[in-house]
Amino acid sequence: MSVHEETINQIARETGKVGPVAQHLVGAKLQLRFPTETISNESYSTADDQLGRPGDFFVGSTVFHVTVAPMPPVFDKCIKNLEDGYRVYLLVPERELSGARYNAENKAPGKIAVESIESFVGQNIEELSFFNGKELVKGFRNLINTYNLRVEQAELDKSLLINIPKNLIK
Repeated sequence: MSVHEETINQIARETGKVGPVAQHLVGAKLQLRFPTETISNESYSTADDQLGRPGDFFVGSTVFHVTVAPMPPVFDKCIKNLEDGYRVYLLVPERELSGARYNAENKAPGKIAVESIESFVGQNIEELSFFNGKELVKGFRNLINTYNLRVEQAELDKSLLINIPKNLIK
């Protein structure tokens, strides 16, 4: 995880907005990674069931669930996704990773991919930057810009917007 990602996580925790920030960061990451795909962009408070969607994001045959508190209902959704023939990714904060993996293994051994939000987003920015330090700043700036566009479109709470740090501005 980069210094910038840790700063974003720290601010999100301090303001009590970890869930919305995590969801929109993952959405931004997916949008950057799959620019020809339509990546849904819903308000954080919109329930999957309300829109009839299988999870927070859907790419190919894979459903992505993003949660900062992996409680039993999210595992039930994952099981339902598996029963419906989808591949499932459960993305949780690093601090919740081992517990979420344990619960996923108990519910559906070897069938639910559980990753940390931090590594899922960070690894992708590294890849899109071709693992080049000079390009990494540009990649992180693109992530924040994409995140902010998604928040502008989906959320009423504009305090979720992230100011681009001065060291990322050309």
